[in-house]
Amino acid sequence: MSLNNQTFSWETPPEVWRGVKSGSSAGPGSVVALYIARQPSGPMEFVSEVRAFADRGLEGDRFFRESWMAANRPDKAVSLIEEETLQAAANGLGREMFADKTRRNIVTRGAALVDLLDREFTVGGVLMRGIRLFEPCGHLEKISKIPGIFRALEHRSGLKAAILSDGVIRVGDPIVLRGERQIGDLQPA
Repeated sequence: MSLNNQTFSWETPPEVWRGVKSGSSAGPGSVVALYIARQPSGPMEFVSEVRAFADRGLEGDRFFRESWMAANRPDKAVSLIEEETLQAAANGLGREMFADKTRRNIVTRGAALVDLLDREFTVGGVLMRGIRLFEPCGHLEKISKIPGIFRALEHRSGLKAAILSDGVIRVGDPIVLRGERQIGDLQPA
């Protein structure tokens, strides 16, 4: 995948994606948790709602800045991860759910994130574009203090997205493809 003719070497190719697959969701996609970290290596803080700003990020988050396009990194604005993936990873590691340890901003349910890649979608009233699937990093294992989290999330660590409009995102908000129906209502091809 590329953005402005830029290819990221740490992208997860869609063909190796191990997260939720198209049509495998039971219901409509929605937000089940929101997290921000005020400092780069600081703890993730649960919030019930957060203001999103086009090309800037989530208010109060460590990645909030003047312009991600100017830095040629619109993929840094916000990150999403599937609750189903987190539960499978936690089960595999014999641990309780650890969404707050993943360093991801939006935890979804019923949304196949691979379906949002290279597409515009809304989370609540905020328009986003899926930029890239990505892998966990060594920093995640160090900060989370969860041995094995890197391997548990390999090829299913989430989706990076650009924020295209200002608005508020709340827990419970639907995830909807632009011009289409809610994610999770997708049928297999």
